[in-house]
Amino acid sequence: MAKTPEKAKKAQTPKSTQSKKRSFSAYAAILAALVLAVAIVLDLMASRLNVVWDMTPSRLYELSDTTKSYLQSLDKKVEIYFLIDMDVLSTDTSSMALYHAMEEYASFDNVELIDFEPDDDPETTKKLQSEGYSLSRGDIVVSCEGRTKHVPGRVMYENKYETDEAGNTTQYAAYFAGENYITGAIDAVVSGRDTVIYFLNGHGEKLPENDYTRLVTNLANRNYSVDTLTLATADAVPDDAAIVIAAAPQSDLSNDETRKINEYLDRGGNVCFWMSPNEAAVRYTNIESILSDLSIGMDYDRVAETDSSLHISGDPYTFKCSVVANEDDEIGLTKELVEYTDAGIIPFMSNTRSFYQLVGSTSDSSVTVGSMLQTVGTVDALGGDTSTAVGEICGGTDAEAKDIQGQVLDLAMYATSPQRSGAKLMVMGNAEFIDDENVAQDYMIIPVNMMLATISWMYDSDLDLDMGIADKERTYDALLLNSEQAANRTNIIFVAVPLCVALVGVVVWLKRRYS
Repeated sequence: MAKTPEKAKKAQTPKSTQSKKRSFSAYAAILAALVLAVAIVLDLMASRLNVVWDMTPSRLYELSDTTKSYLQSLDKKVEIYFLIDMDVLSTDTSSMALYHAMEEYASFDNVELIDFEPDDDPETTKKLQSEGYSLSRGDIVVSCEGRTKHVPGRVMYENKYETDEAGNTTQYAAYFAGENYITGAIDAVVSGRDTVIYFLNGHGEKLPENDYTRLVTNLANRNYSVDTLTLATADAVPDDAAIVIAAAPQSDLSNDETRKINEYLDRGGNVCFWMSPNEAAVRYTNIESILSDLSIGMDYDRVAETDSSLHISGDPYTFKCSVVANEDDEIGLTKELVEYTDAGIIPFMSNTRSFYQLVGSTSDSSVTVGSMLQTVGTVDALGGDTSTAVGEICGGTDAEAKDIQGQVLDLAMYATSPQRSGAKLMVMGNAEFIDDENVAQDYMIIPVNMMLATISWMYDSDLDLDMGIADKERTYDALLLNSEQAANRTNIIFVAVPLCVALVGVVVWLKRRYS
């Protein structure tokens, strides 16, 4: 029997539906293949072109606009010696910010990145060390037209820690600080900007070219250059002065020189007086006035130790002393020195005068003053500190002066004044402790390191590379839930809703699949 048109139409429907399904599946497969192909091509392009998409809030993995703008305008060739192999660094997930920064520095036309392992390339390492640097793996040396700047690897990252009531210390933040220092080092060598320590001249002082050549080399390792300064003929202390040192002056400063030193301190300057005993009948009136403004007084004496067990045999003027443990205060100048004494290293001082703290000598209530080295003391029956050391009269013009006995004597002190733009002062009763003859002596290890710590406190040239580029925090995505209700809402939004959407999608797909 012949089929009616309606029956014929119904008979054809299943075939039409199957054809549409096959067509839809083919389109889906083709679309999926195209998406996959495009993804693969983009991935290959990104890997070949070394493209990085930085999705971090602090833009951790790319250079700042400040650095990019500076490098684009650079008109001199700069070499960056990086004492670690970049291929090795690329495997360290904790150093990705530094790795990508160095990659981006190298992408600029006038910057050449020379990365190497120090042990694998001793010639390059020796070449850089000949500049006076003490180098470690991970350090950076930036060079331009014969000028170099050292950036220690230790400053690349800064970690913040906190200690709870139980004494447990945890890290709560980490920052990449390297870009600011590296760009600052580039600017320093390109511009010729230098960090200078000046030794005063004109008062019979010990001078760097005659007495402190080994210190000069050590300071070069810390990115300082050294020069002499004759204040009598200078208009002022130079603006590039990081620190001014008076090493064993044999005569006082003039009134005009004192004014210049005080103006420098008012600008936030840093001054060291290494005041070896002077047997001449000289009164350092102006130097004393500078010290007095920062609450420090100076004795005209030479310290001798009367206890034979505390001094070198036959030499009461070379004796054991004590490091003042001020590691808990904000300055903490002797924090590292305590580690030496804990390791059994005994501090000595030789041929030194003493100092003391002045109370009420200045209207500057912001002054902080403290001691770093003292004669060995003992607690007496009344709970006071006494000492067997004696400050024997030496020089000065006070005919009625007497020996200082029975008290602990300060041999090195520091002071700082926020009111004077953060001015810093350090006094030492001896200028020979760090000269070429004594700087390498075992018994001077602690005084020498104390002085180097003081220099870093006053003006850390390793960090004098500030370009105003903010540290970049290593952030981690986190969701803070303050209540159970907030947690439930979050679960609904991020768990239940996506599951419902997925379930509806599966139902629709099944319905269409079998309809």
